[in-house]
Amino acid sequence: MQTFDFPKIQKQRFGFYAIFTLAILLSGCKDSGTEAVVDDQDRMVDLELIECDNGMAATFPCNNVGLYSVLTPEELLSKSSGDLEPRLNDIWGWIDPVTEKEYALVGLSDGISIVDVTDPEKPVVMAKLLDNISAGKQKTAVQRFPWLFNHDEEDGFKEASIWRDIKVYQNTLYMVSEEDNAGLQVFDLTRIRDIQSPPAMLTEDTRYTKFGNAHNIAINEETGFAYVVGSTSGETCAERGGLHMISLSENPLNPQYAGCYFEEEAGGWTINGYIHDTQCVVYEGPDLKHSGREICFSSSETTFSITDVDDKNNPFTIFNSTYDGNAYSHQGWLTEDHRYFIMNDEVDELTTGNNTRTFVWDVRNLESAEMIGFYEHATQAVDHNLYINNDIMYQANYTAGLRVLDVSNPLPEAIQEIGFFNTTPNNNRAEFEGLWSVYPWLSGDKVIVSDIRNGLFILKVDGKN
Repeated sequence: MQTFDFPKIQKQRFGFYAIFTLAILLSGCKDSGTEAVVDDQDRMVDLELIECDNGMAATFPCNNVGLYSVLTPEELLSKSSGDLEPRLNDIWGWIDPVTEKEYALVGLSDGISIVDVTDPEKPVVMAKLLDNISAGKQKTAVQRFPWLFNHDEEDGFKEASIWRDIKVYQNTLYMVSEEDNAGLQVFDLTRIRDIQSPPAMLTEDTRYTKFGNAHNIAINEETGFAYVVGSTSGETCAERGGLHMISLSENPLNPQYAGCYFEEEAGGWTINGYIHDTQCVVYEGPDLKHSGREICFSSSETTFSITDVDDKNNPFTIFNSTYDGNAYSHQGWLTEDHRYFIMNDEVDELTTGNNTRTFVWDVRNLESAEMIGFYEHATQAVDHNLYINNDIMYQANYTAGLRVLDVSNPLPEAIQEIGFFNTTPNNNRAEFEGLWSVYPWLSGDKVIVSDIRNGLFILKVDGKN
């Protein structure tokens, strides 16, 4: 039996710089005190499957989603740093092609926890990939914007970055962070096979240093190119925050600079040309003019942009536009037929008070893409990250938790919610707490999600695969 302790929350902004400060003020979150996500009490969660029964799985509201197990931030080896409590951020997954074991790669404020989730009821923390930066010696987001964090500018800034993003290519893990000199950490995941006495403390194999900080990384596994976005420091291309293109295919452990793209009008809140997140694919949609070319679909704060990156020396803008309802174009994913791009806007719920809205772009003609409307959820939560697998959309919506939606017909009026699991049951406010991200590509009915304060949840999604 595992004791599951939900700690009190120290309110700290972890959106993106000044725009999120405005959003928080507009939402009325003006104090820096503490608030509990749930009632002050210990929660007991069995390390065995808890089915969703009559709308609940243990203490968690649900529908068609059960709970295999939970690991808290402390169990995932997350450490406090200065005033920053142990916490999670991004999540990704890896299936070892030799052993067929499945792993959750869980972003922490001070590294990455690598968890064997092959048996979802008995997860094993195999290793912690350590952060490569001494946070006390680097400018973090806290140092650059201390007034956003209610933080004393003279106290040394010992917090690590609360932002981290992870992707995998050819059994190799790639991680970026908002720490100024983090660069791209590169780690050979096959090293996990040799661990005899977990958990092991591990360090990177190599580090790519042609940029400093970054907010996200996307990888097109079909072409072997990585796309780092949201970087505002570094020697090559990076200071504009656009697409920093890196070749991985020749040697995944030795990334090579491939090119740069930024468009003055492609973003706006952070810096002109800033891209917050992107998905890059070999385009297979109905627009035959662009068929077979490598195309990036980017959420760029104030706009949605489409870029041809087939020639890394000559990338060019196909489409760039804002849209009705824009507050912060955050992230999105293509439907599997490349006909629609479904996007979350991270700040509209705070600035307008509307329920969660998921926007739909018709991209059947790339040069004249059109935002055709939005699906409005029944919750007021802020939406964060979404991914689509087999016409099912898995969306991490902060305090509303995981939302599972049928997007086989992706028109806004046809999208249907078919399941959910709320990891913060007593907090339904529109704020930046709760579920950060989701990874839906493990085998069977397993879906893994990362809750900022409450840890790694291994979920059972009815009907998956």
